[in-house]
Amino acid sequence: MAVRAADSTTTESQPGPVILKFPDFISPIPYPLRCHAQEREVSRESEEWLLSMANFSEKQRAKFLTLNAGLLSGMCYIDCTFDELRVCTDFMNFLFTLDDWTDEFDTTGTRGLAECIMNTLYHPHTYHSDTAAHRLTKSFWVRMQQTAGPGCQQRLMSTLDTYFQAIMQQADDRGSQNIPELEEYILLRRDTSGCKTGFAFIEYAANIDLPDEVIEHPIIKALSDATNDLVSWANDVLSYNAEQARGDTHNLVCVLMNMNGVDRQEAIELAGELWRKTLEWFFECRKVVPSWGAEIDRQVALYIQGLEDWIIANAEWSFETERYFGKEGHIVKKTRKVALLPQRVRA
Repeated sequence: MAVRAADSTTTESQPGPVILKFPDFISPIPYPLRCHAQEREVSRESEEWLLSMANFSEKQRAKFLTLNAGLLSGMCYIDCTFDELRVCTDFMNFLFTLDDWTDEFDTTGTRGLAECIMNTLYHPHTYHSDTAAHRLTKSFWVRMQQTAGPGCQQRLMSTLDTYFQAIMQQADDRGSQNIPELEEYILLRRDTSGCKTGFAFIEYAANIDLPDEVIEHPIIKALSDATNDLVSWANDVLSYNAEQARGDTHNLVCVLMNMNGVDRQEAIELAGELWRKTLEWFFECRKVVPSWGAEIDRQVALYIQGLEDWIIANAEWSFETERYFGKEGHIVKKTRKVALLPQRVRA
């Protein structure tokens, strides 16, 4: 059951800017940060690829070039070939572009975009559409299909479909200014984050294709869900300032404020506690991974390595991109503080 969003008027009345303080999302992670040796070259090629087909305005183009999604991809998919990293990076750039597009769409617009992309995935050689979404999807997909296993391909299609369903629910919530309760939000956020699609690329980049019964095993699913939550909740906290300024309530901080009747700083601290407990849960699940025999165990080890890479990569990349803090990312990384942005006046 959802509740109506509280009055978003700032309640703090003290003089001077309100300062938001963030938890430490990096130091508790024990995994080393790695990066593909050819990340920079791949990143530049991928940016040119997307810009050549996306029909961006000058403003959209400038914003896209501050994203640096190629760095995130290079830190998540380290041990693959140049061409495989290029496919991963193309999808990463495409996914962030989808996120920006759907932020501006209502449910009808998002449904049309989803139908175009899903038709392209299921019928890449017979479906045609004179849209950037179709051209971009077909381009990365036909290259991915050359080496991706059937299970990996199906997981990408199914998780991307689920992503769109969740984005449409998010659009409904945005339109009605409803904030879901915590358990409902966690399930929805795991789909709107896009992480599940990113985890399919762990298999692609590692040249593995895990059986469904392995991917769906409670321990493997717990590890994947925990990784998804760690990525999503850190992003929620770090992007909260920008999101509250534009009135977006699809954020863990907003959910915790409404559920607990606390202010934004207390909610940020509660989110940090949830994040730390989830990291501990990941460690515990990691200790009890079952065995399926030598070959499957080898593939599972590579998959879990990919999840670990995702956890540390996202934490570090959040301060390298300009998506959250503009050019102040390195300063915010050190201080873990930002001034609360004023809410935009809607026309």
